Amino acid sequence: MAQKHLDEFSHGEAKPSKEKEAKAEALPFTETITKERKKHAFPPLAPENLPPSYFVSATYDGQAKKALIKLYEPVSGQIYFWLDNTNHKPYCLTNLSLIELEKMNRLMQHPGFDHFEMVDKFDPLLDKDVKVTSVIATDPLAIGGRPTGCIRDIIIEDYSKVAETPIIQEAKVWEAKIKYYQCYIYDRNLLPGMIYEVKDGSLVPKKLEEIEEIVKQIRGVFKDATAEELQHIDQWARLLEYPAPKFRRLALDIEVCTPIATRVPDPREAAYQIVCVSLYGSDGQERVLLLKRGGDVREGSERLPANVSLEYFDTEEKLIRTVFDALWNYPFAITFNGDDFDLRYLFHRAQNLGFRRNEIPIEVGKRVCLLKYGVHIDLYKFFFNRSIQIYAFNNRYRDVTLDDVGKALISMEKISLEKGISELTYTELAKYCFRDAEIAFKLTSFEDELVMKLILVLARISSMPMDDVSRQGVSRWIRNFMHREHRKRNMLIPNAEDILAKKGKTATKAIIKGKKYKGAIVVEPIPGVHFNVAVMDFPSLYPSIIKVWNLGYQSILCPHPECQSNLIPGTSSWVCTKKRALESLLIGSLRDLRVQWYKLKSKDKGLS
Repeated sequence: MAQKHLDEFSHGEAKPSKEKEAKAEALPFTETITKERKKHAFPPLAPENLPPSYFVSATYDGQAKKALIKLYEPVSGQIYFWLDNTNHKPYCLTNLSLIELEKMNRLMQHPGFDHFEMVDKFDPLLDKDVKVTSVIATDPLAIGGRPTGCIRDIIIEDYSKVAETPIIQEAKVWEAKIKYYQCYIYDRNLLPGMIYEVKDGSLVPKKLEEIEEIVKQIRGVFKDATAEELQHIDQWARLLEYPAPKFRRLALDIEVCTPIATRVPDPREAAYQIVCVSLYGSDGQERVLLLKRGGDVREGSERLPANVSLEYFDTEEKLIRTVFDALWNYPFAITFNGDDFDLRYLFHRAQNLGFRRNEIPIEVGKRVCLLKYGVHIDLYKFFFNRSIQIYAFNNRYRDVTLDDVGKALISMEKISLEKGISELTYTELAKYCFRDAEIAFKLTSFEDELVMKLILVLARISSMPMDDVSRQGVSRWIRNFMHREHRKRNMLIPNAEDILAKKGKTATKAIIKGKKYKGAIVVEPIPGVHFNVAVMDFPSLYPSIIKVWNLGYQSILCPHPECQSNLIPGTSSWVCTKKRALESLLIGSLRDLRVQWYKLKSKDKGLS
């Protein structure tokens, strides 16, 4: 794109009109997308037949009242939306009977209530089959998404009013805090990050024969594994072996002109002008958008890379519209702290300038900023994850700043400034802002898009959309795949407080001061020179212990009298001998795959 010169434009800033403010009502999700698609020539909702595409994200469409899956089709580099066609509805489970529930006027008259169903489940804490009532709603917010007045709270609060006296049981509600789209993923046995096709309107998994052959080879290594273990080894191998696409994506960074150079502007107020935005695309687009501010701002003499396009705008509104056009176009947007600043500031600044909600491609939550069309990856939150920092990148960076992470991983650092944004020339500002977007992009492109592949494979393992998994920690990943396995086995997903009440007592006294529990024995080193020293390694120590000792919330202090003699040494806790704990099975099979397959492959110099 040819460079645009300052004298092509006149001065001035767009002012929000009262008419625009009056029309700032948000359109329903699909309606908004449809309108913006027409404007930007987007592809339509997923056609009746869509070629192999990657399940990259999920949400809930409030207009259609259906789960919505975002599918990334790598050939066209576009995202398509697929809406549920199975009539799946939000629900929660309770131990109360139909008669008790029907006496609750607030529940029966709740605008989101749909109907009841009796279902059979296995209660892992009681170790027996139980009958529970499924309370089905018309939308997820009715179940548990509101601060007050949701179905979950009504059941607990109103039970004492309808129960016979004295109350013979405690009102329980299960699975009301799970995000609806996650609930949908579990019930449909869908696997985020994996390849799907749309055939005759239905979403179906795509099998790749060459990968299935590799899975068979892996299966052959585990000759001593049980049938149950082999089933999970197959599942893990498939999730890890299926290929990743090339991700069409855009990194962006914004700069705001503030009166006090040392003060970061509040993105929720967005009181100051956005004066520069850099866009760095995987398709070769490298653009710097600059607001012509007038006054005594000079052009400057800084040289940018030859392929970088400088584009000047006479109003901030035009600049922001150009940024939004890019966000409506790219399937993936990359930022560094975009949740808390870049996208949040863009959203609120656009509102201040009179943009209608349906014109803004950003959806703002309490802690996240998502995209209506694509998938937003905030690299700050990804690199802040301690497991990523330690295990994926060997502690190569210590502070989670763009400068430190960039220097550690791609040998590229931010441009240091000795003066404030408002004092920079146009080219100085452009060079500074562009470098930030360039670092953010290259953090996703080094080593053959390693970071994007990591996010994809973690999405597969945890059964979470890519945008969610990039923001969450290990405990959330584990909780998610545990939820998935509970649903596959028709097990109640217990509440955390129920597990703690039944199994949460401390059975040992810590030996080491400051620790909560008795743990490993620490051997004090003996000073001196030692000969005939041998090295002993314990592969995957904690997963191995979990597997061998059958550790899990079901198995510890199980209700079977015959298991109570199977004590963990040095404690008063016993472990079940009748059933395999889910944690032991899932983590143990993943551990075996790592030790017996991938660790050996990592030493093969012929592999990438």
